Amino acid sequence: MEHVRRSIVHIFESVDLLITPTVRIPPFTIADLQADPDTVRARELAMLHNARALNFPGLPTISVPCGFTRSGFPVGMQIAGRPGDEATVCRLAHAYEQATDWHKREPHLEPIS
Repeated sequence: MEHVRRSIVHIFESVDLLITPTVRIPPFTIADLQADPDTVRARELAMLHNARALNFPGLPTISVPCGFTRSGFPVGMQIAGRPGDEATVCRLAHAYEQATDWHKREPHLEPIS
């Protein structure tokens, strides 16, 4: 594990920050999860794929709202920086939120029947 942490630092010799989708697939509905409960853990791992990859080596990472799927689910942009550089990560997140209004928008939710 320590080898991975040391290796990841080399990426930041040529970039300041990494920008990725927070989740690489749209979220599942409750109905989807209830329809096939045997797949819940696999779906959870698929949704956490990008976050786990950046959290594992201990990179400071933040997710900010950046849109919605066609189905109306919120989408996040993940910003990660070199170990110990939380300030740069937070500065970019703040600048992005100042330049956009995604963090002020709410998804259209259908009432539960």
